[in-house]
Amino acid sequence: MNNQNPQLNVNINPDLVEDVKCEKCECESFTACYIIKKVPALVSPTGKEMMMPVETFSCLGCGHINKEFVPNLKK
Repeated sequence: MNNQNPQLNVNINPDLVEDVKCEKCECESFTACYIIKKVPALVSPTGKEMMMPVETFSCLGCGHINKEFVPNLKK
């Protein structure tokens, strides 16, 4: 069984949680998009430079990506 992305069945009242707004225009609607990261040849599994897509969210109003949505991959 693969537990990499477990589904949580939690009943949360949407009225009790905070809406996320765009840092730039305060729109509350977002769409999935990708940030493309360059993987250097030294750390690439193929030994060659490659591109790695990382899914995130951009504002539907202005296209801005909030800082909290940019993954910190340097952990």
